[in-house]
Amino acid sequence: MGGFGTASENTNADFSLSEGRSSVKKKTLRIFLVSGIATFILYLSLLQLTPSFQEVLNLSVGSDRVLLDRRGQLLQTLRTDFGKRRFVWAPLDSFSEDIKAAVLLSEDRRFFNHWGVDAKGLGRSAVANLKKFFRSASLNPHQNPHQNLQSGAYQGASTLTMQLADLIQPEVLNSGKPIKKGSIIHKVSQIFRAVGIEWRWTKEQILEAYLNLIHLRGEYQGVPAMAQAYFKKYPLALGRGESAVIAALISSPNQGPHALKTKAWALAKSLAGKEDCEEIDPVLHQIFQENASIPPAQMGSAPHLARRLSREFPHQAIFHSSLDLDVQQKVAAILDKNIGRLRDRHVDDSAALVIENRTGKVLAYVGAVSSSENPHVDGVTAMRQAGSTLKPFVYGRALERKLVTPASVLLDDPIAITWSEGTYRPTNYDLHFNGPVSVREALASSLNVPAVKVVTMLGLPETYQVLKGLHFTGLKDSSFYGVSMVLGAVEVKLEELTNAYRILANGGRWSKLSFDQTEDNTRGTAEVPPQETVYSEEVAFMLSSILSDPNARTMGFGWSGPLETPFWTAVKTGTSKDYRDNWCVGFSEKYTVGVWTGNFDATAMEKVSGVTGSGPSWYEIMAYLHEHERSHPPPVPAGLVARQIQHPWHNFAETEFFLKGTEPLQTKVVLAPERVEFSFPSEGSVLAVDPHLPPEKVGLFARFRGKPPAGSMLWLDDQALGPAASPFFIRQISDGYHRLAIESPERGRRSRHGDRSIVTEVHFRMIGGYQAKANNTRGGYAAHAGSLLTDWAPFFTKPRHGKIFKTLPIMRPAERFSFD
Repeated sequence: MGGFGTASENTNADFSLSEGRSSVKKKTLRIFLVSGIATFILYLSLLQLTPSFQEVLNLSVGSDRVLLDRRGQLLQTLRTDFGKRRFVWAPLDSFSEDIKAAVLLSEDRRFFNHWGVDAKGLGRSAVANLKKFFRSASLNPHQNPHQNLQSGAYQGASTLTMQLADLIQPEVLNSGKPIKKGSIIHKVSQIFRAVGIEWRWTKEQILEAYLNLIHLRGEYQGVPAMAQAYFKKYPLALGRGESAVIAALISSPNQGPHALKTKAWALAKSLAGKEDCEEIDPVLHQIFQENASIPPAQMGSAPHLARRLSREFPHQAIFHSSLDLDVQQKVAAILDKNIGRLRDRHVDDSAALVIENRTGKVLAYVGAVSSSENPHVDGVTAMRQAGSTLKPFVYGRALERKLVTPASVLLDDPIAITWSEGTYRPTNYDLHFNGPVSVREALASSLNVPAVKVVTMLGLPETYQVLKGLHFTGLKDSSFYGVSMVLGAVEVKLEELTNAYRILANGGRWSKLSFDQTEDNTRGTAEVPPQETVYSEEVAFMLSSILSDPNARTMGFGWSGPLETPFWTAVKTGTSKDYRDNWCVGFSEKYTVGVWTGNFDATAMEKVSGVTGSGPSWYEIMAYLHEHERSHPPPVPAGLVARQIQHPWHNFAETEFFLKGTEPLQTKVVLAPERVEFSFPSEGSVLAVDPHLPPEKVGLFARFRGKPPAGSMLWLDDQALGPAASPFFIRQISDGYHRLAIESPERGRRSRHGDRSIVTEVHFRMIGGYQAKANNTRGGYAAHAGSLLTDWAPFFTKPRHGKIFKTLPIMRPAERFSFD
């Protein structure tokens, strides 16, 4: 029985042992499973928290921006960060083998053999740090252990990857903040981040990033900046001595000459495999005896575009632009030369833009001349008054609406337009009037009165919408401008105005400008950007035909001059009030060129117009662009009809183009008799007299256009003033409302003065006029017909705001505008 009991106990013991082994296996399996899951979660977390190489490359913006032209040639360097000096990211193959070897020898000899952490070095560092921790605890028994962990400098054993983990932290990468080192907690965090980098990056990427980002002496970060500052070399040209000194600086960038020499010598000996390293001494002399220097903060041919792109794309270091270095430099030289020619006429500044018509790519962007006293002002984006350069677009809408044709006749004569802000009297640039002119002549010669009449045909709201459709960003409310918006009240940017003329070059279609270069580096072969139709192809052709017509231009500009090129071009000039701005904008078959000339401080030039100021530069730029290229006029669209037209002031017929349905039935244009109407005062005028004028000098000049019938008389209210003549001076007009009329003995609309008929009449109000005596309730009107008198003062108009402004020769806001 005892034996039976013993066997049972043994069986139970074996069962318990077997059960225990099974339990251990299960526990071990669980541990491995949990460890695996934890490792996998840690792996995913590290992958998620660790930026990719490309992300770091995109975020790593150096202190300098580099602008390249369409062929990859250097256009401009521009320093934008003055807290550090780091160059554009250099690929690994642009570093010499000596600098790679020296850095690895100094910082991480087992770089290609570990996974981000050097276990041997880390163990050695851990032992040393524990000894330091316990020593610190024994010396400060009352200090919190946590404070012991956070304080003091501990040995690093940092691999190159661990150092990079600190360098790519966002607050260090671009903000320039120092790396926080020394605590065990920092070290643990650094290890995890380094492992994440090793999992996501290749070894070559890690080494490349380290060489570009490592903090070296002073403000210099990265080997490229250090090499250029101290040795005037690119990283690929660094030799053994220079590489040894740079690598020796990494661990302690501000170390003294003796310590640096000792470490650099040791590195150089290891690299060379010999004791003699004489190349170290001259390198050390460059480090400690000579001041580091890098090319100036900006250098090149396109500073304004470089600054603009750096503002628009703050995280981009290299810009591959659409500019052409040769064109950019030539345009800048042309502007410099012509500004030198005009400097004695108080002209200091100029800007120019050259655009490819088809693609919208900008070939040249010159924001200021080299001699400018305000070189940081960008004349391409500055808001300036447009002068007469907006006229073609207003005429274009009138042509499209069939209000006029290129052969329509407009009367260029004195007019006065009364509106809510007062009375506006447009004049031409030369202060002369030309009588009847065709639309072609009026636009090509930039006549002001016909342009204002076209505005009155369209109405102010539609004229404003025309300009709005050109994508001008500086437009104010339409009520600010009035009828003079077509003569220069609108402020525009050179780039917007030049792109607006590109609409005409592209058959009426608008698209955005582009400063970026595509993979195709040849002119005019890149993709066409999305387009927006502004004018029909037919209207764009008619405007181009007018602006390219030298015969139609002679009325305003004479024969020859800088607007006439030996190849086909269409061009328009403009000059603002008091000669503060002048423009010349035009296009050929392939290019659109815009030039602005003036002074950035808005002071007036000395009678420099668009023809004499911007015109010569525009001509030379166009001539350069077409040295080896031809320019042909656009083909006639199918929707146009050609006719021979002869106006009565010409003794020859010319070919003119019409939208189908608007062509005339006969060749000769016959003028209808001119209608008689008052040009001053205009209907509804409110005239206020200067209270300081003596009564005998109070009066007004009545003016009318046209030829009244024989025997016509001028009437003011119920008093006949005398035979109708223009100008006609009327004295002693009383306060109140008045009717001024020309009446004729011929048959017509009958007047209240016997057997006379009304030829034309206007109604106006006089404020502060002649005060009639008691015995003469109306007073007498003194009249004088003939030439202008010299002893009278101008009238004033009272606008709706209650203030008094001069109306002659021009009123606010028109006083700011105008004129060729």
